[in-house]
Amino acid sequence: MHKGLPFGKRSYEHSQCSDIGVVAKRFPDVKFLIYHSGFVSSVREEPYDPAAKRDGIDTLIRSLVENDVKPGSNVYAELGSTWRFLMRDPEQAAHGLGKLIKYCGEDNVLWGTDSIWYGSPQDQIQAFRSFQIAPRLREPHGYAEITPALRAKIFGLSAAKVYGLSAAEVKKYARQDAVAAERAAYAAAPDPRFLTYGPKTRREFLAIRHL
Repeated sequence: MHKGLPFGKRSYEHSQCSDIGVVAKRFPDVKFLIYHSGFVSSVREEPYDPAAKRDGIDTLIRSLVENDVKPGSNVYAELGSTWRFLMRDPEQAAHGLGKLIKYCGEDNVLWGTDSIWYGSPQDQIQAFRSFQIAPRLREPHGYAEITPALRAKIFGLSAAKVYGLSAAEVKKYARQDAVAAERAAYAAAPDPRFLTYGPKTRREFLAIRHL
């Protein structure tokens, strides 16, 4: 379900996550995938503080805590657009990801890019490959270190489990698809251009929006 990145004032209230913990507790046999994790670009991500009553990712965390939905339960935080915004500011990224991993669980944070809007997600992938939460933030707030194992879970292993797939199955079919063919052709004749595709202005965005 879409939670966060509200479409104007009318949808703001419903874009936040106060209801997630309630329904997740009521229906423990249902898996809830929270697209954008309640993230709001206008709210700065800081350490979770129940007294602050901040919007954004904190609405998801607060709802889980208040309804006793433990890490590793049936709520999954997805990072589409969320990571794209957070990666511009390492400290906000540390708090955003740190909170989601801590309160949703190390197996419950799912990769996403929303690249349909932004073009190639390669910059997001490269940023996450090298991202680390600094010890000065991990220790006081109980955030996890981003280990290779945790990184692999977020990049896809955790989502594969949610959808009932194994890594072996994904690799088997990925080796046979059009992307694999393009990758093989590129490996045979590399020609890097470092271009970011997709609309670059509001006018260009509106032009493709109505296609």
